Amino acid sequence: MADTDMEQTKTDVAVYANGNSLPTDKEIMDGMLQVRFLHAKKQDRDYSHIFRKKSRLQLIRLSMVIVGIEFLYAAETAFVTPILLGIGLSHTFMTMIWAFSPVLGFFFAPMIASFSDTIRLQWGRRRPVLLALGLAMMAGMWILPHGKTIGVFFGDPDVPVDQMEGFRWSIPVTIVGLVLTDFDAETSNGIARAYFMDSCTPDDQARVLTTAMFIGGLGGTAGYVLGAIDWSQTNLDILGSNEATVFLFVFIVLGIGLLITLTSYREIPLPLMERDPLLRPINSNAFEAEKARQLAVYSISKDVLVDPVKPDKDANVSVDEDDDDKPLRLRDFVKNIVRMPKSLFILYSTQFFSQLGYLSYCLYFTDFVGAEVFGGDVSAPPGTPEAALYEDGVRYGCWGMAVFAVCSASYSAIIEQLVKRFSARPVYIGGLLLFSLGMLFMGLFREKFMIFIACPTVGIMYATMYSLPYLLVSQYHSKNSFEVKDGKCVPNTTKRGFGADVSLMSSMLFLAQLIISLAIGSIIDAVESNVVVIFSASIFSLVAALTASQIVYMGL
Repeated sequence: MADTDMEQTKTDVAVYANGNSLPTDKEIMDGMLQVRFLHAKKQDRDYSHIFRKKSRLQLIRLSMVIVGIEFLYAAETAFVTPILLGIGLSHTFMTMIWAFSPVLGFFFAPMIASFSDTIRLQWGRRRPVLLALGLAMMAGMWILPHGKTIGVFFGDPDVPVDQMEGFRWSIPVTIVGLVLTDFDAETSNGIARAYFMDSCTPDDQARVLTTAMFIGGLGGTAGYVLGAIDWSQTNLDILGSNEATVFLFVFIVLGIGLLITLTSYREIPLPLMERDPLLRPINSNAFEAEKARQLAVYSISKDVLVDPVKPDKDANVSVDEDDDDKPLRLRDFVKNIVRMPKSLFILYSTQFFSQLGYLSYCLYFTDFVGAEVFGGDVSAPPGTPEAALYEDGVRYGCWGMAVFAVCSASYSAIIEQLVKRFSARPVYIGGLLLFSLGMLFMGLFREKFMIFIACPTVGIMYATMYSLPYLLVSQYHSKNSFEVKDGKCVPNTTKRGFGADVSLMSSMLFLAQLIISLAIGSIIDAVESNVVVIFSASIFSLVAALTASQIVYMGL
């Protein structure tokens, strides 16, 4: 046989002596999806949308809650630090308060994610949890900007910040509002992404993640622009302060986004999936079994052409009843951490250092602009030039963060094409290095123009950080491998859950936020300058780029 003929036998399409060619992997997958689509359409309730490709508009409808969440992040980033400093807290205690939410999130977010895998309600598994978290988030964002007013209602003296002393109701009330918004927003982010991927075919999962990033960037942009407006100079200063007015808009946007997402596509109830194998997602075992069945039929028959659109139902039943289909329990989640493959550990480490860099920037950026770039003072009495400069700086910082959000949305729209053209490694490392350089220059040159030069690099890093790591986890699970030897993927023999690994990725944010919250404030007070947060963002991102060079990319 000629060399070219031998190479042909190694391709995805195998040609047998009977002249019939074996369907490609894509044709087999499309056939299995078609069978499930037709079967789901015949149920009492139509679940066929789970097994069909969705348009971009339908993916936007599905992921609209992300617009509200990013809107909330924008308001938190711009105003929570000034709110906490405005009730009389030092930077040290203010940053320690930021640690409450990540402590709860690190321990309880995986438990909530695991719980959402086992809910047996007719309404589904993810949507009930997403609704509960959304309502708690909306309650928190109503409390947060009014903590001082609520404290006065309970008996706090209504005095300037420099005259506050002793116990004040405003502090615990504000903390409750912050914990409700921050913890529920981050936990909702993970649950929402699980709902998106549950509702999509494998080919649409990457599309829905990038769609969510794109519209989320637009939502963040709108949030930062709202924060940059001086509402006290308009007739729309509804609630008496910039913070309260912006959070009212966020409340409305989040409520609308949550409603659109929850009413977009119904979930298949867990009891129904347990009873009917053709309503379950197609796992790797089911796919390989169908592929092997078709290969066997082709190899023994020269007359029978198996239609890939009509696989044998019994073959799917036997595979789908495997233990891999059972929801991952909390005990399995703990085992996943203990038995973590090296490739995942490197990926999580990269995400951890990336989050350290991003949080150093975002949690204190507006405070940095108000104090270091504009020369204002958050503790100055109202009406003084220092207080006015600080408020101007906070609004100016919001414009810079709006630029960051625009760049994040724009970059998320092209990152898939960049990965296809240059591969994931240079795109991942390059995004982190750009952010590191941007923060370095902004810390060295504390000028207004540097904000609009450095902030676009934040958008590039943010889009990278919230897309490529999740696509890599999906790549590992789709190949059922976490290791490469001699250029070949080594099959994984340990049960790992995709949802659990995604949840662990989200937990890196909580861990990073905990460390930043406990450490940065004390450093700021010690050096008496918050420019340290900008330099630390640069250093952490540089370390993340170094660890990203060691990630196993598996051809992505």
